[in-house]
Amino acid sequence: MKLAYAAVALSFALIGCRDGAAPPPVPSAGAAVVGVPVSSTAGTANAAVVGAASTASAVASTPSATTAAARTPVEPTRLRVPGDLPASIVRSPGGAAPTTVFLPGVCSNAFAYLLGFPNAAASHGGVVALDGDAPCGDDPAFRTFTSNPDLQHHRIEAALAAAGLNEIPSQGITLVGYSRGATIAEKLALRWPERYTRVVLIGSPVDPSPSFLAKTRAVVTMSCSLDVPPRMREGANKIDRSGVPATYFEMPGCTHGNIADGEHVFAEAFDWLGAHQRPAQLPALATPIVGALD
Repeated sequence: MKLAYAAVALSFALIGCRDGAAPPPVPSAGAAVVGVPVSSTAGTANAAVVGAASTASAVASTPSATTAAARTPVEPTRLRVPGDLPASIVRSPGGAAPTTVFLPGVCSNAFAYLLGFPNAAASHGGVVALDGDAPCGDDPAFRTFTSNPDLQHHRIEAALAAAGLNEIPSQGITLVGYSRGATIAEKLALRWPERYTRVVLIGSPVDPSPSFLAKTRAVVTMSCSLDVPPRMREGANKIDRSGVPATYFEMPGCTHGNIADGEHVFAEAFDWLGAHQRPAQLPALATPIVGALD
């Protein structure tokens, strides 16, 4: 079953979203990604944007992130979630329960997305990726999220519990949302800021909202270079000016719904969040999670 599912996912050629776009090249973990400066007024030294290939000398890559991501190949696996659909997971080398969650978009496949950055995921504590709660046409391999933050919050808790997490750690979790997943991530961060403390928004269909993210500790926005870079770059600038550390990363040469150079870009993004997150704005207490859905 695992091999069959991997074969199906690989046949998507790392297109996690059915948008009709041409597939990107398989990400290269060691490929250099370059960037340009972004203005910062939050006083957090968030000085680089990653991705724009025409500005190769503007910023150096982070060797530690790239090296760690490239060292040992890993592969996503499927995770049984009591009361819900199976999730997809990449664990850290030590096998601890992940504290990062990935939410894809409309008519997406979470397993296929994890194939785009498995080593970066593993070297940064692991990632659990959820498929949508609603079907997408008659193809069972693709799912869609309903815009119900309460439901998605409980689904996230169930998946984390299935992965072995008994409580949300005091530092919270990192929430990564792509397309509709990004809009859901903002709603979750607004509703439960003490849990979703670090947020990555990728290719959002709407402008990122500084007010929704006001209590987060750090935010990364991201886009494929052929998708919505202006929206996501300006979103990072506005969030940063509001006082929340934020910056923008770009995946080169891809369109909406795809991942390109994922190992490097995601490793850089996770490193940036860890290095630039501000002190907790809310009481830092570990919070028990519910587990299986009703």
